[in-house]
Amino acid sequence: MGRHLNLAKSYFGTDTRGILEGGRYALLHSRSLELDDLRPYVAGDDVRDIDWRASARSGSVLTKRFVSEKHHKILLVADTGRNMTALAPSGEVKRVVAANVMGAVGLIALGRSDEVGMVYGDSTGSATIRNRRSETHIESMLERFHSRSAEDVGTSEIVGQLNYVVRAHRRRLLLIIVSDEPDVSSDLEEVLKQLQGRHDLIWLMITDMPAVGGVDGEQDGYDVATGGFVPNGYALGPRVLNAYRAAEQHRVAQLDEFLSVNGVRFSRIDGSADIRRGLVAVSES
Repeated sequence: MGRHLNLAKSYFGTDTRGILEGGRYALLHSRSLELDDLRPYVAGDDVRDIDWRASARSGSVLTKRFVSEKHHKILLVADTGRNMTALAPSGEVKRVVAANVMGAVGLIALGRSDEVGMVYGDSTGSATIRNRRSETHIESMLERFHSRSAEDVGTSEIVGQLNYVVRAHRRRLLLIIVSDEPDVSSDLEEVLKQLQGRHDLIWLMITDMPAVGGVDGEQDGYDVATGGFVPNGYALGPRVLNAYRAAEQHRVAQLDEFLSVNGVRFSRIDGSADIRRGLVAVSES
């Protein structure tokens, strides 16, 4: 197993049972080679499944019933823009957490032979990796995300990547969006409506370290989107600090309502150690 998947496994573990399973997530149905039992043949059954020896012994036509398998066709939609160079509450760079989140999804996919692809990018454009199965494919995909997000990237524009998906992917997919918390906008609402009619959507949001903390012993923050510094809590004072926290609570509540109204299941992830909790939560929602 490659370094990206191994790192994801160190946080997520190997137990993938119950995560992203169930009827609403299963987009591709097939059967395994594992025989379940025999049952009487009925019109419409595949004649290739008839067990002729068992039929001869029983005096009636019997057909084989195989264990049903449910596979996913997963498309990761990832932000490689400047927002992902900020810090998560865990102290990790958000792009590192995002890579581990997608690695965990890859581990889940490997256990079920799911197909996984990716659309990733920033304001300068989007790139795509076609859906395939295999450990090598997923590791290569994570390496390409890592390389792209470590470059001199443009600003984050997840709406651009989502619009790319609208244009390029018409067959039903399980879309797993990995980015920071998006800004609520009419453009985002419009693209989500287009995607929701065709795909299943999950949004895994890597949260930001608070821009302003307490009033004691704190340094100025840095806004990766604008390049500007954010005054610390001591400089701002208690009144402004309380107003900031109230505004943040309002923003989070507004985003939660927006995603719920638009039929998007979502979870916030504060760091790599929080990945399992986040994936379990979105699986149960």
